[in-house]
Amino acid sequence: MALVDDEKFKAAVSSIEPRADRETDDEILSRTFVDTGILPQLANTNNQILYGRRGTGKSHVLRVLGLQIEKTAPRTTLYIDLRVLGSAGLMTEFSRPLADRCVAVFKDILSLIQGQLMDIVTRPESDGAGLQEVSELEDVIRAKSVSVAERDISQRTKQTTDSGVQAGIGASGLPSAQLHANDGSEDEKTVSHTEALRDTIVFAEVAQQLDVALKALSISNLYVLIDEWTAIPADLQPYIAEFLRRAFIPVKRITLKIAALEYRSRFSIPAEGGSVVGFELGPDVSANLDLDDYYVYDRNPAHVVDLFLEVLRKHLDAELPKGYLESLGINSGAAFRRDLFTEQATFTELVRAGEGVVRDFIGVFTAAYFRAVREGKSKIDLNSVEEAARAWYETDKSTTLSHEQSEALHLIINEVIGSRQAKMFMLAREHNDDPMVQSLFDLRLLHLVSRGYSDKENPGLRYNIYALDYGTYVDLKRTKSEPEGITGPDTEIDPTSERIVPFADKRSIRRIILDPAVFKKIQPAVQSSATAIEGMY
Repeated sequence: MALVDDEKFKAAVSSIEPRADRETDDEILSRTFVDTGILPQLANTNNQILYGRRGTGKSHVLRVLGLQIEKTAPRTTLYIDLRVLGSAGLMTEFSRPLADRCVAVFKDILSLIQGQLMDIVTRPESDGAGLQEVSELEDVIRAKSVSVAERDISQRTKQTTDSGVQAGIGASGLPSAQLHANDGSEDEKTVSHTEALRDTIVFAEVAQQLDVALKALSISNLYVLIDEWTAIPADLQPYIAEFLRRAFIPVKRITLKIAALEYRSRFSIPAEGGSVVGFELGPDVSANLDLDDYYVYDRNPAHVVDLFLEVLRKHLDAELPKGYLESLGINSGAAFRRDLFTEQATFTELVRAGEGVVRDFIGVFTAAYFRAVREGKSKIDLNSVEEAARAWYETDKSTTLSHEQSEALHLIINEVIGSRQAKMFMLAREHNDDPMVQSLFDLRLLHLVSRGYSDKENPGLRYNIYALDYGTYVDLKRTKSEPEGITGPDTEIDPTSERIVPFADKRSIRRIILDPAVFKKIQPAVQSSATAIEGMY
């Protein structure tokens, strides 16, 4: 029976969990993990930042790293998801003082760590060692609140009038009465008090108590795995990094591993005297690991195809009954691909459609698989991949664009694809921090293919090479902007030749250089992007 017709296989495809942060089964996390070579680079006691776009597997790497460490050194890893911070509301209250927001967020992080340490010390198998020290850590976190009282004093004059009848006994012994009136004034003072409770952190005490607690727990090295760094607002990030640098990095028993989105992270800002607030990248924390470098198809096509084949096979194998694929005679990755796809080139096209993002790869595969099921096909073919990629682009990516982002993307598409019949363009490295380029990259609509490319026609200049998303190309098919030379789904071609989307050719893109100044012409109102194309040259 074909895998497209197999009911258990259908259920497995439907059950794939593309987000490792939502997977609760540690065994499945381990079984579905495919190491790109990055894990050994994290298995050390260096403080490190792991970059990668959404969906590339940062959470998966961190959690599997923790599981591997726990095998040899139990109770020595803490996984912290910053999206669950208790002061999430305070983080985004931009009207509140910056210091208050920063301290509240850092105390939340400390509380999460203290809570997990308390879970360790109160396990049934624990002998209770360290309980007092971990409890005292909570006291240190909570005790650093001070009350600042502000007194407002106002003074006003109060006019009073007193009149009435005073009765009594006169000297003659007869009752007497006296009418009196008294006009006067008196000063009245009104005092109001405003109390502001402001939390502070004494870094030395936090660091000292952390060290004491870890020593009492007999933990020689605690790995703190911090995920979703960009859940912290950008204006707070350098200060939270500074807090970590002062309270954690001095503790030799603590190692930090942080997963972050490169273009949404601010780990430091300049300070007076040439110093910085936050991490000094290099001396404090290294930041030379990027998951995108391991998944980009154009950098190492054969290796990346094999990598994604293993990713897909492992995810499906984890959702099927144990040994199910083997019972069907599928004993290797090659056999798995043969039984599921019409040809090797079809799977290669699926890998390219994922653009190096595991979550997108799985999303496009799932859509292509069930499209083949609906159409009664025995295997996933090229047309199924193409239509799935278009649908994924339209429903998962392009719908999140703002008007300005949509106009900017449309401008690039028209010039790079529509006019130049290409998929890639160059951007001078000095423009790499352009906000529009960064936002489209973060949304997985632009993909970084190569850094520091040197064009011999422009000596001394360095460029980064970006590719437009696969979906933007297939979205133009059967429109008036369809690029020439796109093959149809029934065309027989060599597996190494161009398929739906052309492969890279640096010679063809040397004159396609994006000038970000073109984005300044985009108006809030809807306009034709044709008026801005002259900014591309």
